[in-house]
Amino acid sequence: MKTTPAYLQIQHLRKSFGSFTALDDISLEINEGEFICFLGPSGCGKTTLLRAIAGLEQQEQGRIVQAGCDVSTLPPQQRDFGIVFQSYALFPNLTVNENIAYGLANMKIPRREREQRVQLLLDQIHLPDIGNKFPGQLSGGQQQRVALARALATEPGLLLLDEPLSALDARVRLHLRNEICSLQRKLGITTIMVTHDQDEALTMADRIVVMDHGRIAQIGTPEDIYLQPATEFVARFVGSMNLLPARVLGHNQLMLGHKDVQVPLILPPCDEGTLGFRPESVQLHATPWGLDRNEQFVFQARLDHIHFMGAFVRLEMSFDIGLPQIHVDLPVEQLHSLNPAVGASYWLSVPAAALKFYPQEGQGQIPVTKVGCSDSRDLGVAAMQVAGA
Repeated sequence: MKTTPAYLQIQHLRKSFGSFTALDDISLEINEGEFICFLGPSGCGKTTLLRAIAGLEQQEQGRIVQAGCDVSTLPPQQRDFGIVFQSYALFPNLTVNENIAYGLANMKIPRREREQRVQLLLDQIHLPDIGNKFPGQLSGGQQQRVALARALATEPGLLLLDEPLSALDARVRLHLRNEICSLQRKLGITTIMVTHDQDEALTMADRIVVMDHGRIAQIGTPEDIYLQPATEFVARFVGSMNLLPARVLGHNQLMLGHKDVQVPLILPPCDEGTLGFRPESVQLHATPWGLDRNEQFVFQARLDHIHFMGAFVRLEMSFDIGLPQIHVDLPVEQLHSLNPAVGASYWLSVPAAALKFYPQEGQGQIPVTKVGCSDSRDLGVAAMQVAGA
């Protein structure tokens, strides 16, 4: 069966600034109509990648193909995109109408058609009556919506958003998130947004591209990225994660701090790594009776602090000297029913499906979850099958 090629194809992109490698062999395919988020900390390469797609930075190696056309060496004005910057970048001496119509005038669109398209866009961003105002008369949220309308005015095939919400306060940011998603779905325009805000990425994107030091650490749906982080970096960066340094003693035995524990995983043939699990995956128990250690990681820890977080309560617990504190997130109702006391010890359980084990860097990069393998040789076969999938 013939498959439709991806709308945007990025192939082996490399970009350096002196001795600093900003993009290191980046390859990525984006389908038409997708909303993609480039997510990562400052300096990871996400903005450089967006600027390379726009032609604002010229890559040293690699190709960019958009809608079947190689745009790798085209200047920005010959590429089919609209862009919205963090700083709005509106012309202060032009009215809102003139700002939105700026690209249309350059395209020699007749005046009457320009006016109609501008008014339609103002209606779509829910600001129908501000056309004669200047940017300085608008709030930050209004200016950003006008910048979005200007980017969409020429009906580009690709919309690029460079941290468009980071300069806004939390309430306006949340409102604009919803507006951008609604407008993107309505128009069906392929969209790439750069952000360092994991909440934005998780709530807005169809797929997230997590970047680390110029490389792609993981690509997946928000659910994939959160529930199945492929590397320790992704686990640490996206959401809250308990990450415990460990020494491997056997196929399902770890040394955590000074304690020998059994985990319901088949561990890889390595010496050291990190055991990870989300705070909300942990259950609190008064006793270990009835807990199946073949299906759950079961251990005892002391309750040090209780923090009320609004929708849930976070418990800080100590497992062993030298290890990071373990966070346990419980619904408020469950806390009231358990009524735990600070200073007391409790039994904790984590389901096998919620556990991840990350071998120390250089010892293998495939995270280990529960698999149906009988020994480490079977695990190696399973790992090769995953890598080749």
